Amino acid sequence: MDEKKLPLMRGVEAAMYLWRQVDKGGIVSESLRTLGDRVSPPDRTLAASLAYALVRRLSLWEHLREKFLLPRPEKFSQSVRAAVLMGAAGLTELEKFAPAVLISSLIEWTKTRDPRGARVVNAVLRRVLEEGPAELQRLRDDDSLDSLCLLSGVPSWVGERWRRDYGPAVGRRLVEQNAGGSSLSLRLSPDAPRDLPQLLEAAGQTVEESPLPDGLRLAGTALPSALPGYREGWFTPQSESSILVGTEAADFEGARLLDMCAGRGVKTGQIAQLRPDIAVEAWDLSKGRVAAGVREMERLKLSGRVVMRAGSALELEPLGAPDAILVDAPCSGSGTWRRHPEGKWRLSPENLEELTELQYRLLCRAFSLVKKGGKVVYSTCSLLAAENEEVVEKALRAFPEISERPLSADFGGIACGRGGVLTPENPWTDGFYLAAFSK
Repeated sequence: MDEKKLPLMRGVEAAMYLWRQVDKGGIVSESLRTLGDRVSPPDRTLAASLAYALVRRLSLWEHLREKFLLPRPEKFSQSVRAAVLMGAAGLTELEKFAPAVLISSLIEWTKTRDPRGARVVNAVLRRVLEEGPAELQRLRDDDSLDSLCLLSGVPSWVGERWRRDYGPAVGRRLVEQNAGGSSLSLRLSPDAPRDLPQLLEAAGQTVEESPLPDGLRLAGTALPSALPGYREGWFTPQSESSILVGTEAADFEGARLLDMCAGRGVKTGQIAQLRPDIAVEAWDLSKGRVAAGVREMERLKLSGRVVMRAGSALELEPLGAPDAILVDAPCSGSGTWRRHPEGKWRLSPENLEELTELQYRLLCRAFSLVKKGGKVVYSTCSLLAAENEEVVEKALRAFPEISERPLSADFGGIACGRGGVLTPENPWTDGFYLAAFSK
């Protein structure tokens, strides 16, 4: 069926659609795009606000649901449980949306799926509206890490890991930082016009200066492809932490760089722009991400110097011996949870262990491939020591000829024995780990 012929969705209905997609393993931002023209701009904004409010602090809304949906939440239908979660998030976070309208909309949504359950939704959400603020205040008055994790939207076992990895004070600060939102940061291309900030402001954006020479900050979020200059390749959406990683990787002597886990080519393009004198080869396991990377190189007019290849970084052979290798390893993404909140509820100690084994193998492969005298940069968008310095220590034991080297980029952050950790201290930075090595 043609998507344009599908019935229009109102904001709350669209928010429930987004939540169902996330519950099936989807991502809010991608699911929002699939709605197309079925949602008006105001209803799209409401749907996105509700869905992100729900996903960012999911454990808190589950806590409220368990407290008010008595005697046992599991005995009610999936529709009732989902409506109560969405209502708890909306009633708590959306100050400009009338509570009565939200409750009424969720009741109507539930009626079409579970007529009896609609009365339950009505009763429970009115309890959340009346008694929820007292429960939230109780959590704020409780100094325990568990309560802080609920309020900040961090899995409690991750909060415990951060306390163990960094100590009580820094661990709590990392949990608190996850309660904030994120804003869009742009990396400017060398050919970007000087009046780009004015062009963005004319398009309705609020532009702020960045401490990075090739960075630009926007107040809030925006669809990058809709901004003036995107198609021309004048900028790339990229967090300031990620920009620092690419800057470090580009600082080496030689003519060839291998980006072993390139994804969609964001850092690949940055490095190629910073170093017009080198050849860049980029790998990724996903054919889809490689195809997206090829399009990105075309947008940035870098196709002639960047070769994108699909395949396993543990098996591919480079086209030429690399003088430098960037291993931006697949990870938990725990440093980017403000931007991509779905991942935190899907991470477990078990799949974290699988990730760390893969990261170790990738770093060892980089150590074995890089030229003698060459440079290896290892990074993750994770704040967990298990994915960072613990992986590095294990790999260095396996390759005694490899030595750590000082970071050339002004990375700042927290020194952690090997490398450094940048925390998400403002809306334009994500949590990142970075370390550099010489062979």
